[in-house]
Amino acid sequence: MPTELVMTSATHPTRGAVVDAVQDLHPQGYLADYRGGEIVQVIDADGRGLLTLFPPRPIEAIEEASRTVRGEVRSLDMWTDMTIPYGDPTQGRALAEAIAVRAGGRIHERN
Repeated sequence: MPTELVMTSATHPTRGAVVDAVQDLHPQGYLADYRGGEIVQVIDADGRGLLTLFPPRPIEAIEEASRTVRGEVRSLDMWTDMTIPYGDPTQGRALAEAIAVRAGGRIHERN
């Protein structure tokens, strides 16, 4: 199964935050955009998908959000779903964490 993560952050993660994380961890990697840029996938130099980011949305139901992930969720945060394809999640997880640092966010495991 893919690994499902959630990033919570006070603001929308910018494309620049994603690009910076990719350049730092996978300088030969690139981004693939889907649905007009709503969905972004990080691809490594060998053409393997490492991490997919879905459109962020505001957290409106704090109780439901809190039951869905491990860790504290704040009501004013944005919610960004992320998935790591099947296989070893190490590189995708490192990218997710690097993006979260740049976006001032936190990564949560889905329950």
